[in-house]
Amino acid sequence: MNKKIINSHDRFFNVLFSKKEEVSEFVAKTFPSELVQKLNLETLEIDKTDYIDSKLRTNFSDVVYNCKYGKDANIKIALLFEHKSYPVSFPHLQLLGYMLKIWELQIKQKKDLTPVIPIIFYHGKEEWNNKQFIEYFNGIDNVLEKFIPKFDYQLIDTSDYTDDEIIKLFNNLQLQIGILVMKNIFNEQKILQEINKIFAGLNQLLQTEQGELFFESIVSYLFYATGIDTEKYVTKMRTISTKAGEKFVSTAMKLQMKGKNEGIETEKKRIAFNLILKGLDNKFINEATGLTNEQINLIRKTGKYSIN
Repeated sequence: MNKKIINSHDRFFNVLFSKKEEVSEFVAKTFPSELVQKLNLETLEIDKTDYIDSKLRTNFSDVVYNCKYGKDANIKIALLFEHKSYPVSFPHLQLLGYMLKIWELQIKQKKDLTPVIPIIFYHGKEEWNNKQFIEYFNGIDNVLEKFIPKFDYQLIDTSDYTDDEIIKLFNNLQLQIGILVMKNIFNEQKILQEINKIFAGLNQLLQTEQGELFFESIVSYLFYATGIDTEKYVTKMRTISTKAGEKFVSTAMKLQMKGKNEGIETEKKRIAFNLILKGLDNKFINEATGLTNEQINLIRKTGKYSIN
């Protein structure tokens, strides 16, 4: 899976779960009831700290929320998206490193340590083997068991739900449509065939500016993450409503223009890179490509010309 497609999955996940309203319902409807009862979801507040290091970033992206638990406790709810869309081999090890990073930062900032509830959101085609951390070890008895870290994560695997179950489960239209799209993103023909079901609430969504912006993010996701011709989507969207079709067309045209501009910019940088290799100075390269000194110097420094 190329970087642009991975980034499109990440971007859409972050758009979907960056709003308290969607996350509140998502947690309320997917978490164990005994946990939900003790969470004060009204206190959900997004944590903008970046806890993903370069090693973890190869498999996950995250959206983190702070929340009150019970009367006095503070916790972090970490939504981790498995963006390569296939199961990682030892998720507990990666999650342990992730939680340690959070706690180390809290210690550095002289803050109390807070429990972290990791949620892995998975929408891949391969089956996720969800098991306890201790099951990875052989020959463990009651004596050794106490030396093995014991913690768990909440797995949300979209394959565990049918499309109809998702529609019935979530009332929030952005959450409902967003999860349906992510669940079916690797089955493009199904999206086309069942577009009226997946986007059943689209006309209502398009009544608000926020809803229109969210639909633009969906169009961008479909544009970059699937190989279906835009015209096929447009034809299907028009069966939902004229407005849906028009909005799809206008957003797709913007994305196509952006892609062309990025292609032109990349070509300029490629030329500059080759001219640098030939020993030419910035003035000549600027006149030949129109790139600024800052852009040329960055290419000199990094040895790269790709804008991605």
